[in-house]
Amino acid sequence: MTRSDTARALIRLLAAAPLVLTASACSSPPAPAPPPVPAAVQPGALDLPAETRALLADAERALVRECMARQGFSFFYDSTGLAELRAEAAATNRELTLDDVPRARREGFGPAPGVPARSSSRAERQEQAYLAGLSPQRRNAWEKALMGQPGQRRIKVSVPGVGTMEHPTAGCFAEARIRLFGDYERWARADTFVNARFRPVDEEVEKSPDYKEATARWSTCLGARGHHFTTPDQARARASTLPRDQAISLAVATAECDRQVGRSKTHRSLYEQATRHWADRHPTEAADFRRLNTEAAARLTTTTTAPGHAPDPATTPAPDS
Repeated sequence: MTRSDTARALIRLLAAAPLVLTASACSSPPAPAPPPVPAAVQPGALDLPAETRALLADAERALVRECMARQGFSFFYDSTGLAELRAEAAATNRELTLDDVPRARREGFGPAPGVPARSSSRAERQEQAYLAGLSPQRRNAWEKALMGQPGQRRIKVSVPGVGTMEHPTAGCFAEARIRLFGDYERWARADTFVNARFRPVDEEVEKSPDYKEATARWSTCLGARGHHFTTPDQARARASTLPRDQAISLAVATAECDRQVGRSKTHRSLYEQATRHWADRHPTEAADFRRLNTEAAARLTTTTTAPGHAPDPATTPAPDS
């Protein structure tokens, strides 16, 4: 993966990240506020509404674009689509709603076969064409302006049982986050932990006797209908090998049995409980995540100097060197 690809992947990730917009694009970062006493966080507080995610992601990208423009480079981005974010959220929640019989009749276990893979966005195509037109030296300078010099200190956040996420501390990407957050490192830790919570939460649910019992009841119900699977993943894998009408029929049967025995209802309850347990184990990160989102929403509604007004050097490109 090239540095440009890495940057693009990180920028896409920001659609799910909490961001804070300062009142002036040229002002110094605000002094970090004293950390609050961690408070209990409801599971729902760890998810951002699609509208908030889109607003914050676009603000962050606009600040990256301004920073790049000041250095004589173009940076391209598409406005975040609410429909895409809602679809992502629905996909994330799909495993919790396998009792949705109408959806199973429409979609089976997922989108209909033949749905084209995600194509490159307009911004990605613009970026590719732009970089292709730069000399190797200018292209290297563009990458360093965006992501900082190689060898820079990085913010490293290690999440037990998951791994380590690294955040750049130099370049326009980091500068935008510093201007948005002030306490960039606190944000990076909170955001990384919250967005890595799904694996430990899922593991706790899957170890629960109630979850295992509900899944066993579901399997028994399916067996009575002539389908012999011990987990929904097995049924899904089998459906992927079947003609569309048979795959739909199997998905409907699994959904009807799920609703009948209350498997997904049990799953949702256990998932909420496991998420609360996760927040109890990581109260500082959970509270910081909640606080940063609250502050972000408040600052965005009162900001008078919005990002995105810097001239785009795409219209007056700097000469290659």
